[in-house]
Amino acid sequence: MDQPTGGKIALRQLGPLPDLDSVVFVRKQNRAFVTGQGPLATSASKTVRRFLRAGTWLFLIAGVVITLVVGAMEYSERQQRAALEASVKTVDAQVVGCENRATSVPFFSYTVDGKVIHHYARQTRADMCDKRSWQVSYVPGNPDAWAVAPDSPLEPFEDNIDALWIVIGPVLFLLAAIYWLFTWSQERRAGKEGRLAREGGLLGAELVKAKYYAGGADSGSSSIGLKFTMTLPSGETVARKQSFSRYDLSPYDLPPPGTKLLVLYVDETLQEVL
Repeated sequence: MDQPTGGKIALRQLGPLPDLDSVVFVRKQNRAFVTGQGPLATSASKTVRRFLRAGTWLFLIAGVVITLVVGAMEYSERQQRAALEASVKTVDAQVVGCENRATSVPFFSYTVDGKVIHHYARQTRADMCDKRSWQVSYVPGNPDAWAVAPDSPLEPFEDNIDALWIVIGPVLFLLAAIYWLFTWSQERRAGKEGRLAREGGLLGAELVKAKYYAGGADSGSSSIGLKFTMTLPSGETVARKQSFSRYDLSPYDLPPPGTKLLVLYVDETLQEVL
């Protein structure tokens, strides 16, 4: 196979290659790679992958710790509440003052640990003087915390844990999942780039069309798209497309149709324009 002029190709050649000086590289670093003077230009850098992996583990561990702590606090609060509710006692009570309601207000009277306790109803009850039996529930050690049974003398249960701490665990898990997805994407890309560098061979290609895509206001990133033709090792000429978000080409002075390119080729599923 003929060696192209313009430099010494250090990679395996899978077909006729153009003059190296006539080739336009999407990423200039790849010229050094082709001549054996540098590594393949990569999109998935080790620093970024390490950062993403560290972020994934950080958010995951923090989410687990916070969720366990909040869960333990919630369990403890509810256990204390259950114990307090179980300690509530109920005793029989009498209504005093029904004989002359015009001059007195009826009240409940009940005995706790040998001590007679008197309490007026917290709200007017039309049935207080009905001929019926009454019971009062109270908190041991604090007979003034009372209520007419079956009502509870306890205040409604309120969670003392701030809502922020309740939701922060799931939020951290969500962030860990997002970081993991980015990590997986970067690792997958790194695996492809590693395989391209190890197994890839060079094919000549010719540019059909180059187009610049400006990044939107939301994404903020631009890209270029290339349409090109190349001849496979089998001799078949095919058309391919590829887009790049990282490139060294000027978006305002893209190469014209017919520009020579090099493709690093492994198989039909893995190939990349250099």
